[in-house]
Amino acid sequence: MNDKIKNIVVTISFITIIAIVLFLNIIKKDIAISLSERRKLQQFPKFSINQILDGSFFEKFEKYTMDQFIERETFRKIKTSIEIDILKKQNSNNIYEYNQKLIEQIYPLNEKSIINITKKMNEINERYINESNKVYYTIVPDKNYFVNENNLKLDYEKMKNLMKENLAWAEYIDIFNCLELSSYYSTDSHWKQEKLQSVVNEIASKMNLLIEANYEEKKVIEFKGVYAGQFPIKSETDEIRILTNDIIENCIVYNYETNKETKVYDMNKINAYDKYDIYLSGATPLITIKNPQNNTNKELIVFRDSYGSSLIPLLIEPYSTITVIDTRYISPKILDKYVEFLNKDILFVYSTMLINNSVSLK
Repeated sequence: MNDKIKNIVVTISFITIIAIVLFLNIIKKDIAISLSERRKLQQFPKFSINQILDGSFFEKFEKYTMDQFIERETFRKIKTSIEIDILKKQNSNNIYEYNQKLIEQIYPLNEKSIINITKKMNEINERYINESNKVYYTIVPDKNYFVNENNLKLDYEKMKNLMKENLAWAEYIDIFNCLELSSYYSTDSHWKQEKLQSVVNEIASKMNLLIEANYEEKKVIEFKGVYAGQFPIKSETDEIRILTNDIIENCIVYNYETNKETKVYDMNKINAYDKYDIYLSGATPLITIKNPQNNTNKELIVFRDSYGSSLIPLLIEPYSTITVIDTRYISPKILDKYVEFLNKDILFVYSTMLINNSVSLK
């Protein structure tokens, strides 16, 4: 076979493969959600002259073709395997493995984001908080903090200092030394509720709370966290475990978004693609937790991100009511329509991940 024939065969084969891939992509049914990545996938964008002119149609279409490509999960695994096993990269998409745990390398420190979140907190202080309130805040470290193996890291001390400089009206509760790498899930960013006793003790000590902490630990379900989807070549699984007792079991949780009452641990979320939503039903703008076994009328307001979902149940005992607010989903400007701040304890629980990327706060 001469070179001319070889070139013709190669060209025809290449065109045939491209045509087959194109055809399969056209007839393939679009997928709504990536369970491994725990996110919605881009759907075919709506066509309009305005979107054509401003270029947004083509941006969405490009994302659509990438999200809906045939065997996308297989190609993602191949890509990660090549990067880690063949090219010997230390991380893939800023995720790396250390002692069988998947960890996101969060870097560098975003000082503008810290200024932004403290500005938001100061606005809440100026609008709602007065001398009748005792106010505290704590910072939840990310997993990368606990690794010292040539990984890039945030300047955590600078983060703490910037927060303190801009939040003089609130008392800082340092929980960094209450945690270790084993306190976190292997395949997810979040901490394990069953590993938070030292955190609860430190918070209770600083806030002058009495928490007896008699819990029964129960395994609920196995799951793979968000990092398993972003680093799709590992097969480890984690377990959702809950700490419960009569106080927690008898609490009534009211969800202002759904206008429904639920339990502290929402077992309907077992079938959700994010199993961590079992804790306080996951991401919700505003909920109240009523504790009928406490008649002190002592109340707590918690501003939190997702890490607060598993921590807050362990703070219920000394309070008759806990109001939980997530200002990623509700504007602080309208809180007075739902929340009375007078004579309440107030606790801000924010992770370094949110503090370093606070653009989502309203």
